[in-house]
Amino acid sequence: MREIEVKARVDNLTTIVEALQAQNVAVTAPVNQHDIVYGPDDVNGDGDNTAPWLRIRIETKGDTTKTYFTLKKSITNQMDSIEHETLVEDAKELEAIIKHLDFTLYSDLTKTRQKAQIGEIEVCLDYIDGLGAFVEAEKLTTEDAQYELVVEELWAILEQFGASRQDEVTDGYDVLMKKHRESTTEVKD
Repeated sequence: MREIEVKARVDNLTTIVEALQAQNVAVTAPVNQHDIVYGPDDVNGDGDNTAPWLRIRIETKGDTTKTYFTLKKSITNQMDSIEHETLVEDAKELEAIIKHLDFTLYSDLTKTRQKAQIGEIEVCLDYIDGLGAFVEAEKLTTEDAQYELVVEELWAILEQFGASRQDEVTDGYDVLMKKHRESTTEVKD
């Protein structure tokens, strides 16, 4: 399956939630997601790399915790990826397997996410600890989908609820977090 998404930094998630609800779009309760991302040792992760990336996501909804394992591989850029995901029982064992495959820790972040569904498009309202608030629109497509057409469809949804293309972010959260940590480390040095 191919996932195409667009993302924007926003000042206030509440405004977008209220705009969605005003149009009778249901918004889920917040969930906590802890994402641990691994990449090939010799790839820095940003730009338009096409290396495979592995993610362990520990998601907590109320009293229920589930662990997901995801493989992502960019096609045209970080917002356009082949994606495969499955539930796993043991995050620590999966982590050991990933390390034996010579993948190294790339990023570790925690976010609070709410979702809304508009037809085939999922809207994600995210607050990432240390980075701030973002809104995403994403669509699962066939592998041969026309990227530009899907991007226009996604922006049409986000703009209708108050997001702006001027605030577009083209890096994944893992890359943003790595850049943020590197910049705060440089300031301390």
